[in-house]
Amino acid sequence: MMLTIDTSGTLSGLAITDGQRVLAELQWQSGRRHSEQVLPQLDALCRLVEITPQQIGHIAVALGPGSWSGIRVGISIAKGLTLATDATIIGVASLDAIAWSHRGNECQAVIALGRGRYAVATYPATDWAPGSISATNVAVIEPLTSGPLLCDSDTAAAIHIVHPTVTPHIIWPRPLTYAQIAAALLRQPAPTPFTCEPIYLGDPVQR
Repeated sequence: MMLTIDTSGTLSGLAITDGQRVLAELQWQSGRRHSEQVLPQLDALCRLVEITPQQIGHIAVALGPGSWSGIRVGISIAKGLTLATDATIIGVASLDAIAWSHRGNECQAVIALGRGRYAVATYPATDWAPGSISATNVAVIEPLTSGPLLCDSDTAAAIHIVHPTVTPHIIWPRPLTYAQIAAALLRQPAPTPFTCEPIYLGDPVQR
């Protein structure tokens, strides 16, 4: 069984898959209330498919970039469950999840970081391995001329204020997308050691 946890944005998500099927999937607008909502929703999801945490063998979790507090909540829950169940934890970059449905085509994935900054990653038309594309922190987005700009609707609204002529393609990655990427990592002939550290590209707060 694989559990997927995505708390990288205002739209949170959970999924349980068994390698062949999606047993349950849930997305909801959590805003910034990840810490109080995720565990109750996870408990309800496990009850729905009648499994216990001990039956979970893998945990895929969103690493960001995105909501710093949300990412910390998701990773903390994933690490806590790993300690309790001996499950394997697999971190998945949020920008990879945004670009996943467009793999094989050049595209640009963007997440708003706040304070007028964006996390941007450019994906080639050739096949790419999850985790192989680095993101950069930028203040000005320069869209590709040969591929779409992909982002969630919150980021699209932020982009439109500064770049009114840019028309992004809206994508809300499903929890299933993170599960598919984690499964692809597991299938690699010699997978790199799985790590679970947040991808944080934000600028430090000046005091």
